Amino acid sequence: MTRRLLMLMGMACTAVLAQQQLLLRQRPRLINLVPQQVQSGSAALDLQFSRPMDRLSVSEATRLKPAIPHQWLGEATPLRMVLDADAVLEGPIELFLAGEDQRELPLARQQWWWDPRPWLMATKPVEGGEQLQLQTRSEGWIPISRVWPAILSVVPLGNGEGIAMVVQNQNGTEQVWWEQLRPRSIASSQATLGAPTRRNTEPLLKREVLFAHLSSNLNGDLLVQSGGFRPGSHQVLLVQADGQRRTLDLKPSGPMQLLPAGGGVVMPTSNGLTLRALETSEQQPQILPGSRELGAFCGASGRAVLIRHWPDYRRSIELVVPGQAPKQLHLGDQAVLGVACDNRGERIWAVLGRWEQHSGQHELVLISAEGELTQRKALAPWTLKAGGPVQWNPVTNQLLMTLTQPEQADARAGLFDADSLQIIKVLSAPIGEAQWLPAG
Repeated sequence: MTRRLLMLMGMACTAVLAQQQLLLRQRPRLINLVPQQVQSGSAALDLQFSRPMDRLSVSEATRLKPAIPHQWLGEATPLRMVLDADAVLEGPIELFLAGEDQRELPLARQQWWWDPRPWLMATKPVEGGEQLQLQTRSEGWIPISRVWPAILSVVPLGNGEGIAMVVQNQNGTEQVWWEQLRPRSIASSQATLGAPTRRNTEPLLKREVLFAHLSSNLNGDLLVQSGGFRPGSHQVLLVQADGQRRTLDLKPSGPMQLLPAGGGVVMPTSNGLTLRALETSEQQPQILPGSRELGAFCGASGRAVLIRHWPDYRRSIELVVPGQAPKQLHLGDQAVLGVACDNRGERIWAVLGRWEQHSGQHELVLISAEGELTQRKALAPWTLKAGGPVQWNPVTNQLLMTLTQPEQADARAGLFDADSLQIIKVLSAPIGEAQWLPAG
């Protein structure tokens, strides 16, 4: 009996050793490709392998077409490919992937297509109300939501996998809905690249609300701030990218914004702006006193642009760098209607407005991190739609704004070159508001 047991144990050990040798001789495999939002470049891609890879080998053997300047980061797996910050794309990238693992076994050569350019989406008037639509690469429009009597606000998730909306029902009350999307920015053939497809539509809140404010970060988390019809019905709900939901015990005095990199939220209070951690922590909240509002986050760099309101009705634009006092970049009597900044907070765009003889005169300006006004462009005959965002797209280096004219009932989407501030085009289709949807 003992002899038979020893024989069986020996056979099992032999099988395990043989399996180990077989696994050691197997070539590495690519497991996953995941786009990432970074502040150090215009776009990034994480590559997960079955084996620790030799980064230098992968870097030397892999080719991009067109030959976009890029760099490789990481030590084994995953590796991250980051396109240079000044790289501007006009089409998808063809990726010829190759290299060796740390045992010098080659990865099977393969071809992928990657299109990190965001999608232009807009609320459009249609029969029966409004609908959220996406502009295709051929400049057509496709619906990505049902038709609602009115779409009051839209927030795309930072990972490109969904869109949250505050909509109005037939009875005039508001609801919060979630359009879940399936991105198609990475494919093994160019023919299968395309616009994201609708995966699921569901209400984020089961009840009607009096008001709702939405915010998302680059991870795809969503903050839903809502108030009901009864006193004390205010609620702050965090919907994480993995589907988990948490109710946060926060009582802000205005709309909150998630930090782009995750982990925190900017919350307005009666004394200024407060930065709080989402997780319970002994760390005291950071407070920035004064009559300030958050204008824009600068990617995941931790920098942000604030708009400060002074008692004499002047407005200033401030750049906030972590660990430093706010730096004033602009001060004047013009209204600051919208701001945006690049990922590193080195370029700040602002739309300034002045009203003369009952008409608005809007101007787009470019300001450096040192406060130097480097470019300015009058928007006439256009004006920025009241409350409309100014959004910068790092992949194509373009600004997107919702523009209006006095004689037009509907707005238009306007694209601007982020360096020269020249208008690239104003789309002819009437819209309510335009935004970028990350490629995901």
